[in-house]
Amino acid sequence: MARNAEWADIREVGFIAGMRFLFWVYRSVGSWAITVALQPVVFYYFVTNRIARNSSRHFLHRISLINGTAEPTWLDVYRHLLSFAEATVDKLGVWANSDILDNVIFENRELLLEQLDSKKGAILLGAHLGNMEICRSLSRANTRLKLNILVHTGHADMFNRLLQELHVESELELIEVSQLSPATAIRLADCVANGEFVAVLADRVPVSSNSRSRRVSFLGEEARFPEGPFILASLLKCPVYTLFCTRSGTDYRIRCDRFSNQVRLPRKNRRAALQKYISRYAALLEENARRSPYQWFNFYSFWD
Repeated sequence: MARNAEWADIREVGFIAGMRFLFWVYRSVGSWAITVALQPVVFYYFVTNRIARNSSRHFLHRISLINGTAEPTWLDVYRHLLSFAEATVDKLGVWANSDILDNVIFENRELLLEQLDSKKGAILLGAHLGNMEICRSLSRANTRLKLNILVHTGHADMFNRLLQELHVESELELIEVSQLSPATAIRLADCVANGEFVAVLADRVPVSSNSRSRRVSFLGEEARFPEGPFILASLLKCPVYTLFCTRSGTDYRIRCDRFSNQVRLPRKNRRAALQKYISRYAALLEENARRSPYQWFNFYSFWD
């Protein structure tokens, strides 16, 4: 127990120190310095990570079949990995208070404005597509909006403390949820009751032995999607929207759509209802992934 605690402390110190350094480089030198430094990293990752290479090519292959475009090459795979690195730099820009948030195009903005006017919160279903951190621009444009993003990483609390230490003003908070406990559910219910938004990435099954999922069609093949986000939505009994933030040239485009006024999972046909909601989400995700294929950041065997 003592050794585990010491190792956790070392990892936390390393994480904080590394993030401090990256923030300093971004603010003092500029994003170009990090972009240049990432080039050899991306190349090394491309050469050594066979799973990422094959997963990228499989995904781009599925996209080419549906969009009717040319079969992807290894150069396309490299471009895909490079796009992920560029998104990482943009994330730093969001937290470093750069002017990146000035270049945001928000489609269907009125949907969230109407939800804000109702003074009741909602769930935003996102994905590992594009850059969810760009959603911070929503709270910058409207101070009434408080956004809570659920993540499956133990670094969430450390990152929140780091933002406070660096005096980054934000109405966005990361909440770590390796499992949906009663305490977490109560906390999120309070958020919704206070008119806050809860964002959850609903495309990736958490690495857990008891993570429940369902197979639905996605890009012409069956893939596993988690049940958790939709069970959470049914518990919170609030409106649900889909929200995808993808890059378009030098701008970011936020697309928001109403998913459901309320997710209902009746006891008698709970499995069928879950299948319906997850299939609908997968169809919307597919539509957005086809528009921005190089911003799909799931580099593992998604269909396995």
